Amino acid sequence: MADFQQNVLAHWQGLNAQADAGTITIPGDVAAKCDAACVAYLAHLGRMQRDALAIDIATPWGDLKSAQDLQARFGRLVTGTDRSLDVILQQHIDVIESMRMLFRRYFDETTATDAQTSANITAIAPGS
Repeated sequence: MADFQQNVLAHWQGLNAQADAGTITIPGDVAAKCDAACVAYLAHLGRMQRDALAIDIATPWGDLKSAQDLQARFGRLVTGTDRSLDVILQQHIDVIESMRMLFRRYFDETTATDAQTSANITAIAPGS
């Protein structure tokens, strides 16, 4: 699973590098829709992270060894290993943030271009 996540993250980082180099472009309306989907999914993952942290596994489950073993097993599912829920959720968040960085680039470039065009027009025709 970790290799898959690393490959996905590397893929989006590669797309960001291609966008930096100008070898790919995304239409603004497509970038806006993708960014909105990323925002919604990041909010969902954030809620899942908060819920995962709220799981109370610290309360003793009893004195029996089997109860303590079961508690430890469930605890490892939530946190503490490279395959636990907290790590997997963070990996998903990292990928979505990398995707969002690619989509946001087109908003930032458009804003910068609009500002430069406005400045050029103002310089040529003050008061316009």
